[in-house]
Amino acid sequence: MKRILSFAFAGALALAATAAPAQAQLKMGYINSQRVLAETPAFAGVRTTLEREFATQRAEIDSLEARLGRADQALRGEAGLTDAVRQQRQQALQQQFAAYQQRAQQIQQQVQSREQELVRPVMERIRGVLEEVRAAGGFSFIMDPPEGVIVAVDPALDVTDQVVRRLGGTPAPAGAAAPAPAGPRRP
Repeated sequence: MKRILSFAFAGALALAATAAPAQAQLKMGYINSQRVLAETPAFAGVRTTLEREFATQRAEIDSLEARLGRADQALRGEAGLTDAVRQQRQQALQQQFAAYQQRAQQIQQQVQSREQELVRPVMERIRGVLEEVRAAGGFSFIMDPPEGVIVAVDPALDVTDQVVRRLGGTPAPAGAAAPAPAGPRRP
């Protein structure tokens, strides 16, 4: 997800750069995309929706993991098995593990697909707000240093709070650690 969001922000920044009018002097601003995502209510809603929609699948995966763990422990605890029986049980355990991996991958693909579906309108809104802030502030560029190669920036150019407010969020107090972005956890 972080990779998708980085690409989306890079695209938004490129769009903002190409839409900037030619000026004799460039004015640049920057945002902290991780803060924007963490402090935007709509993005938190994406996480909540994903967790709610995939709670059953998460429970299924947890149950499969527990069952595999118990079966593995049982096999290790049975010292008196013949080689043939042990091999047969190991093969059965391997088949269960393969089925578990296949199901986990299937669920992960479903989560990623749904996440993209839910994130798309949020990212479009963020791109729009970035363009509004860029135009209103007379910025030629708005960059995202944590995702780029910039080694030094003037904190006065940080427009993260403006973007967060326009997205309906509450900016974190100055000096506060940025909260983790609201994104889904593994299924």
